[in-house]
Amino acid sequence: MHIPDGYIPLEQAAIYWIIAILFIARSIKWARKDLNENMIPLFGVLAAGMFVLQTINIAANLLLPVPMLTGVSWHVVGAALTAIIFASPWAAVLLITLVLAVQSLFGDGGITAMGANIMNMGIIGGFLGYYSYIGLSKLSIKRPVAIFAGAWLSMILPAIALAFELWFAGTFPLKQGALLMGTFQGVAGIGEGLITVIVFGAIIKARPDIVEEDAPKKVSTIKVAAAGIVALFGLAIAAPFLTSGNPDGLGQTASLVLKREINSAITPLFSSYSIPGMGEMGKVAAIIIGFAVIIAVWFVAAKLLKKGST
Repeated sequence: MHIPDGYIPLEQAAIYWIIAILFIARSIKWARKDLNENMIPLFGVLAAGMFVLQTINIAANLLLPVPMLTGVSWHVVGAALTAIIFASPWAAVLLITLVLAVQSLFGDGGITAMGANIMNMGIIGGFLGYYSYIGLSKLSIKRPVAIFAGAWLSMILPAIALAFELWFAGTFPLKQGALLMGTFQGVAGIGEGLITVIVFGAIIKARPDIVEEDAPKKVSTIKVAAAGIVALFGLAIAAPFLTSGNPDGLGQTASLVLKREINSAITPLFSSYSIPGMGEMGKVAAIIIGFAVIIAVWFVAAKLLKKGST
């Protein structure tokens, strides 16, 4: 669901960037004031994990075997998961911004359109996903159900917002765009919900005190993060061989509704998560580079953030 460059006119893209910058500034303030230092390693690993998982497109008809979904794929976003784990939608804004910034080096989402992508996935997805979960929890709905619902909404509602944005940009017809994006991302939301419940459960099993203040700490956050790095490094190596070649919901919608081809004038550093001339190993190397860059950037940024808060 990454909007590429060229899909939104620059004057409109600038507006989304302004909105995104305001939210990013507030998310930085949240990190300085409210992000527990013990949670910093987990945040970095989760960001790197979202980067790796978003390189793996999964065939949509594996979730729902219907003809309409043949040839379409989906990938994890992780905004709701991040907001729920860190008990703040500002965490989702910050994490998704970091992931999108690194992804832009690989041509996954545009640089000019990054403001819109941050708004859709980080802001709308993070806030709606988190507060839907909180609202449902207050209704005494079981935690896994509330998490699933929040994660599902964090996929479908940003997709509808995206359809309106591209309609306003003159790129998509509104009805067809909203219908297709809503359908494709609604199905993707099922996978997002399942993965969110599973990952949240695994983290809470190791660190129940993250959500229950009276619960004893079982494993340090550093150990959880270290185990995550090892697992995600292995997944990064396997990612090029696991991903589906099918376009995601936005790519499929574009192929159905666009009347002209839109080409970006901006050339990414490593197009399509690949280093030219290295074949399959180039794809593995590119994903590992992105994985390492996110971890390195986050730990430098976190050190500066916490230093600036003292």
